[in-house]
Amino acid sequence: MMPVVSVTMNPVLDLGGDVDQIIPNEKNYIKNETRFPGGNAINASRMISRLGVPTIATGFLGGGIGSEIRALLEKENIPTHFISIAGHSRIGITVSNLDSHLQTRLSFPGPWIKKEEFESLTNYLSSLPEGSLVVMGGSFPQGIDLVQVKEMLTLLRDKGIYHIIDVPGKALAQLIDSQPVLIKPNLVEFQDLVGKELTSKEEVIKAAVPFLQKVKLICISSVEGGALLLSKEGGWFGKIPPVEVRTTVGAGDSMVGVMCAKLNEWGIETDKTDELLRWGLAASCATLTTRGTQLGALESIQKYLSEVEIIKEVINS
Repeated sequence: MMPVVSVTMNPVLDLGGDVDQIIPNEKNYIKNETRFPGGNAINASRMISRLGVPTIATGFLGGGIGSEIRALLEKENIPTHFISIAGHSRIGITVSNLDSHLQTRLSFPGPWIKKEEFESLTNYLSSLPEGSLVVMGGSFPQGIDLVQVKEMLTLLRDKGIYHIIDVPGKALAQLIDSQPVLIKPNLVEFQDLVGKELTSKEEVIKAAVPFLQKVKLICISSVEGGALLLSKEGGWFGKIPPVEVRTTVGAGDSMVGVMCAKLNEWGIETDKTDELLRWGLAASCATLTTRGTQLGALESIQKYLSEVEIIKEVINS
């Protein structure tokens, strides 16, 4: 089985901890400090690895923070092939209220990526074997031209390298013509993509159908308390069981990671789309119920599999 290659353009060192409460203009002492490698696609790789599927993490890393991110991934036995950059990788801070589990999240912008650094990443990805699966996720750092990203993804497609995209809605609008296998916007991001407000499943499905000419699978989360997975062959709607939410960090990334792992295992032409959604939602649920930025464990994913509710949806082309 070939490894799933995750591409994180703007990796982050996720610092986490707990407080009794945050008091403005006062020194707030953090308990239970955690440090994890982060960024959408990095989190996808971490979840892919939990399922025993091979994965390689790539993107851009620089400075001492970049070195720590690389070391933390290697500690989780995730091979890396990051492009070293002149700039410094960023940090993110997530502070959780111990009583309410509400979180304060601070995200820094990240480094400037030079043209030659981007070209090095393109050269690496285009050298992957035909049939490889690449997942690109997260925000884009300064210096990245989305036109060049689209050209890179189109090059991969033309070489027979499949790709999945999990990026903000406005960026997705510029990259979707590269014909990814799967996109996974949440409802807000999907509304950014289509340029209008949507509320019901029916409205979302109607707006999504035209994109199935460019994308094999469209997964849209946060729709009526659940998630839709749509293809030309049909659609499914799924919901997780009622749980105590301890964090929202990495829940969507966990969903993407497990779906990547299953597509890599079953093949992108799989007809198990209902099970693909079930696994994705179980992974999301496992992370939602895990404190901080640790991501859900395989045992938790397996526990929630049978508790995810999946129903068939009618797709009118």
